[in-house]
Amino acid sequence: MFSKIVSTGSYLPEKKITNHDLEQMVDTSDEWILSRTGIQQRRIAEKNQTTSDLAYEAARVAIDRAKISNEDIDLIIVGTCTPDVATPNVGTIIQEKLGIKHSPAFSVEAACSGFIYAMNIADKFVSSGESKCALVVGAETLSRITDWSDRNTCVLFADGAGAVIVAPSETPGVLFSQLGADGRYGDLLFVAYG
Repeated sequence: MFSKIVSTGSYLPEKKITNHDLEQMVDTSDEWILSRTGIQQRRIAEKNQTTSDLAYEAARVAIDRAKISNEDIDLIIVGTCTPDVATPNVGTIIQEKLGIKHSPAFSVEAACSGFIYAMNIADKFVSSGESKCALVVGAETLSRITDWSDRNTCVLFADGAGAVIVAPSETPGVLFSQLGADGRYGDLLFVAYG
């Protein structure tokens, strides 16, 4: 048994910050940002939008595109490092927003690779037969923890969400995955508590 992605969904907040906007905030230029990152603009959540709000919107699109009902989902995994609150986790918050009952729902915190870890976990659940329809979401509101005075990092981060529906397949979909990490460089980019 294999697993495959049967649909995708995404959501971006309306508010945009362009490289030209950042030129007014920090010592940078559109050319400097574009040549180093390829980024022209980034989306920023409204003050009343949470990570779970963005995740919910992306999930709805993926569910609609898969032509399934919310009740078909039997596993929810969210990759995020910017949860709404410490607990409950974003997975259970969107579970409630979607009206899904009794499915496992949890979040994975692995920074930039959170969605990859979440997808890897879903693949294992689906290919083993433990799940028949998994919702995997990557969602962030990084603008809330970004230092907008630091030109080296504020050009990189933004807000948004992407979602996929993962289901069983008789033919290979997800072919292979291998996770790894290198904690030696954690001091180069971190967010302190407090």
